[in-house]
Amino acid sequence: MQRDYVLRLIEQAAAVLRAMIARIGGEAPDLPATRRELRRALQLGGLDLDLLRVADGATVLQLVRPGADTEPARVWLAAETLFLEGLAAERAGDAAEAIAGLAKAQLLFRLVEPTAALPTGFPEVAERLAEIAEHLDALTDLPRATDEPA
Repeated sequence: MQRDYVLRLIEQAAAVLRAMIARIGGEAPDLPATRRELRRALQLGGLDLDLLRVADGATVLQLVRPGADTEPARVWLAAETLFLEGLAAERAGDAAEAIAGLAKAQLLFRLVEPTAALPTGFPEVAERLAEIAEHLDALTDLPRATDEPA
């Protein structure tokens, strides 16, 4: 019964995330407004975006998987939300925030089993991991202020 309730909340959060995907894919998003929406989605899963954003990888794992009986959909929700937050930061021109969010999303997506039941309308975990890798590669290949001119 509790698991069904959690899954219903995850589906509600997924609906918010679907809408965010469309918005983030357009013009550069309003980062504060995007974070408010993502915060709302994560709250449905009992998670806090601000904590996940500032925590290191090990702490993120503890926040998302507090016990041995963690619901895979909850891990997915945190991963997908951090992925979207990273994309929004990238589109808004904040490479450091984008890298941080995408790296944490990658960490969490790696925990989601390929056979886990996920909300409909989202790419498989392997596809999302490939997409994250592409974004991280592009972001880390950007010239830095300390780079020598060619």
